[in-house]
Amino acid sequence: EAEIARLEAQRRYLQDQVRLLRVVSPHAGVITTPKLKEKVGQHAQKGDLIAEVYELKTVRAEIAVPEKEIADVKMGQPVMLKARAHPHETFHGRVTAIATKATKQEEGRGGRTVLVTTELDNASLLLKPEMTGNAKVYGGERRLIELLTRRLSRYVRVEFWSWW
Repeated sequence: EAEIARLEAQRRYLQDQVRLLRVVSPHAGVITTPKLKEKVGQHAQKGDLIAEVYELKTVRAEIAVPEKEIADVKMGQPVMLKARAHPHETFHGRVTAIATKATKQEEGRGGRTVLVTTELDNASLLLKPEMTGNAKVYGGERRLIELLTRRLSRYVRVEFWSWW
């Protein structure tokens, strides 16, 4: 009886170990981690990143908007995106989030930027994670004179306001 109890306890322990081997993603999608088979047999702690999983039907894109232009960006505004890999395709979305903090831009470009997030329909699966491109946030109709004098007007208002 003692031997049977020991074997039952060992069976329960091994079943529990097998259960812990099952890896489940918190969301559905496509695994994009290269050479995933090389990770087989490696020790992983609970919560360790094993593989990257992306949901590709809807893509979230981050747009670095210069801080000088961020006042014109509002939630829900239309966004058009051109990916470098697909220059003949235009992807459409809407502004879904505006960062609460400005960040320094990469080397070689001056000024700070604010990250604006958009979600794009990617039913064609053409857009892939980490792709780059250019985006435009549609700000509405403007008069030509307003567009031409806008930057000068902002510069004067910010740089010379302390003189008054």
